[in-house]
Amino acid sequence: MIEIFYQMWDVNIAIAMFAGILGGLMHGFTGWGGAMIMMPIVTLVYGPIQSLGMILIGGMIVSIKLLPWAIKRVTWKAYWPLFLSIVISIPLGTYFLFNLETEIVIKLIAVIIIGSAILQLSGWRYRGSRGILPASLAGVSCGVINGFSGLGGAPLVLYVLSGSESPDRQRATIIIAVALISFFVFIAVNLGGGMTTESYYTGFAIAIPQLIAAWIGSKLFKLLPGIVFQRVSLVMLIFLGLLVLLF
Repeated sequence: MIEIFYQMWDVNIAIAMFAGILGGLMHGFTGWGGAMIMMPIVTLVYGPIQSLGMILIGGMIVSIKLLPWAIKRVTWKAYWPLFLSIVISIPLGTYFLFNLETEIVIKLIAVIIIGSAILQLSGWRYRGSRGILPASLAGVSCGVINGFSGLGGAPLVLYVLSGSESPDRQRATIIIAVALISFFVFIAVNLGGGMTTESYYTGFAIAIPQLIAAWIGSKLFKLLPGIVFQRVSLVMLIFLGLLVLLF
């Protein structure tokens, strides 16, 4: 195993592992955003399909570690339509990933991400109903975009943060949703033939620094005020949107 990693080592893996550190910190602190911060960077060296599968290896492991904390805090009655619609809509997004030109659509998504985050930072909040239909619409948009590009955190975060729950309950909801996204997108990418043996090895190499950084991020969440969690989430949305537009 060590020999395989040694033979694979190059600048590309170094770049991807650095992205893993950034993504792990984000995922551990906010409960989401790991794939969003890693995808634009890793795609530059490995392409969109393999990159999505590779970064989800570490993402799934991080999610497993965070799930016990989240399961005890999430309001299942309010968010089951969100979770279900995410799972159902992911295959459609993955179909687009394998069959459509991604560059233009991803840049459009970036514009939406930036605009949505700026609205939230300005004090705007979604004030509509929070029943089955709004939750399902947020879930479908999140699932399709994540299945297509790994950049679908915006609908999820904006919907959850617009609620009146405490930051720890909001984070728990996001963690559950991200776990579902990670597992089902990974399955869809594999069923589509997007992963090779080398992709798996690369994904595990990325996962090592990603897990360490996620542990650090989870500790930071316990030390910093809840409002910091919300602000960091929204500022990162803007940063990631700009990153996607530029690259």
